[in-house]
Amino acid sequence: MSPLLKEFLNKRVVVVTTEGQCVCATLEGFDNSTNLLISQVKDRVSGEKIASSYVLRGSQIVCCGLLENSADSDIELASQGVESLKDTRNYVPNEHVVWQKVWAAKQQQQQQNQKQQHTLNASSASHEK
Repeated sequence: MSPLLKEFLNKRVVVVTTEGQCVCATLEGFDNSTNLLISQVKDRVSGEKIASSYVLRGSQIVCCGLLENSADSDIELASQGVESLKDTRNYVPNEHVVWQKVWAAKQQQQQQNQKQQHTLNASSASHEK
């Protein structure tokens, strides 16, 4: 996506983040990791000013597109009944419980492998005598 962003420099863009936030801003710069430097940042839905300048990590960005009609950027979408975007991050409820079970199963498997190895070593030692 980075080479395409060159055409958007110093223009108004719409950026959708992984948290579901949609902002309008002026694209001031970017790098190869698609980290964006944006200014005059406003929430696309409410129209409220978020920051005068902002750096977004490339891993936080879902998409970035040119805002074709800058007059549209001043329209408050909340007044038109537009819903906010949902969070796009992968979220697993009680993820720590899942990982505890995985860890316990792995520990149990290692103990079984050690017992089998010990049994094999003991039987091969008795055969050598």
